[in-house]
Amino acid sequence: MKTLLLLVLLVAVSESSRVLMILSLGSASHKNIMTPLAESLGRRGHQVTIVSLHASPSNSSKAYTDLVAVNAWNIIQKVTGEFNVFKMREATGGKDVNSQVMKKVLRHLPEYCDAFLRDPGVQDAWTSKPDLILLPSFMNECGLAFVHKFKVPFMYVTTSGLTPWTADLLGNPEHPAYIPNQYLSYGDRMSLWERTMNTLVRFISPYLRSHVVLNRLEGVVQRFLGDPMVSLPEIEKNVSMVLVNSHYSLGHPRPLLPNVVEVGGMHCRKPRAIEEAELKHFLDSSQVPVVFFSLGSSIQSDQMPISVRNSLISAFSRLPYRIVWKWEGNAILNLPDNVLTRSWIPQQDVLGHKNVQAFLTHGGLLSMQEAVYHNVPVVGLPLMSDQHLNVRQSVTLGIGRELSLETLTSDAIVEAITTIIENKSYQQEVEKRSMLFRDQETSSLDRAVYWTEHVLRHGGAQHLRSAAADMPIYQYMLLDVMAVLTSAAVIVLLVLKWILMMLARALVLSSKKGTVIFLRFIGSQVKIE
Repeated sequence: MKTLLLLVLLVAVSESSRVLMILSLGSASHKNIMTPLAESLGRRGHQVTIVSLHASPSNSSKAYTDLVAVNAWNIIQKVTGEFNVFKMREATGGKDVNSQVMKKVLRHLPEYCDAFLRDPGVQDAWTSKPDLILLPSFMNECGLAFVHKFKVPFMYVTTSGLTPWTADLLGNPEHPAYIPNQYLSYGDRMSLWERTMNTLVRFISPYLRSHVVLNRLEGVVQRFLGDPMVSLPEIEKNVSMVLVNSHYSLGHPRPLLPNVVEVGGMHCRKPRAIEEAELKHFLDSSQVPVVFFSLGSSIQSDQMPISVRNSLISAFSRLPYRIVWKWEGNAILNLPDNVLTRSWIPQQDVLGHKNVQAFLTHGGLLSMQEAVYHNVPVVGLPLMSDQHLNVRQSVTLGIGRELSLETLTSDAIVEAITTIIENKSYQQEVEKRSMLFRDQETSSLDRAVYWTEHVLRHGGAQHLRSAAADMPIYQYMLLDVMAVLTSAAVIVLLVLKWILMMLARALVLSSKKGTVIFLRFIGSQVKIE
């Protein structure tokens, strides 16, 4: 009877819990990773609140409460200035764009955090205690202030793969011999030089992150909460679980502990009927393959240089295909008849259309996952962040081609798109990857929901925590064991050396004694004669 009551209580708790999702920094696409989970939890009866810098679309689900830090976002835009990746690439020749972006963000990170915590749009999140908090694992550590305030379990959600510092928090294996760092364009079979660089990045990056992110945000959180004893590194050690936005079918197999769960593609869904009549007709009536072109939610197509735009338009006019182009600017003059532009496009519905056979993309992780899910090979035009790595991975997997903005020409665009469509090996490979991506015991979203509710039911997930997470590095790397074994080996060798020396000395003494006896014997024989 007691067991039954306990089960009923656990079910009741998991069905009516308060879940708080905090995204103190990041683009709208980062929020798109969390939104499907919020919607699913909301439909299951949970009270879910998302606090972020970006409002959800007006047609989004009402299964969760959407709190937006409008003032904080305005401050970020004012401090950072215009974010135009095309101008940044033009100024540097395409080099060090990521470092430029990172420098801008890191320079003002404490200011962003303080603005977010004090934003009027966030204040409702401080009024009621949640049962669980979820937040991205990098550049969003400002959200740990909520974890400290409410003293509740929390989970990290990665917006890309598993970072070394997140793996270390849970004691998850992160062996640099075969696990490439997500910020390096290496495979899982590396050369000596690649393994050397991978090892350096693996061990240095957690310390850099601790210095430039945690240490600088800690003072902001301390002042905001009025508690000088707040320690962000100590708070995040209590992370219950990490949901990782990756899947081995699009990367590399690697060992994962029970509290590190891959949920890559949990935003992917079956295509729905396209509602807009003209777009639907353009796709349905096409007697030729359709190419979909989009630079995602953060990069605006109308910011691209005129030369790049002209190269695209010229290439599109030469292609024997139809083009659907996500274009946010004013109407383009002399647009070819085979091109249709829209400022907003239901991406997954278009990718899932039977006539779409190629995706010209910036290479964002969510877009790449959607392309594979919907069986569409890609032509990548990476501009920043992890896009270069994502596109190179698609090339490695045989499901895509890569273009460079700095060397972009009409001929290169035509050649890449034509190859992707006409060479059926790309379609065959993406279908194989799609099958692997879909062939899972449970869907990524269902898995994310289950483990989130698992943490809710049990008030955390300390029962899944590996002892490795709390080991000092000398124990984890078995340095103490190696020291003991080395010491033992040295002692054994020293003892053996001493024994051999004693034996040698004994043999020498015995030899000398025998020689004396022999000489005496010879001498006595001489005298007798």
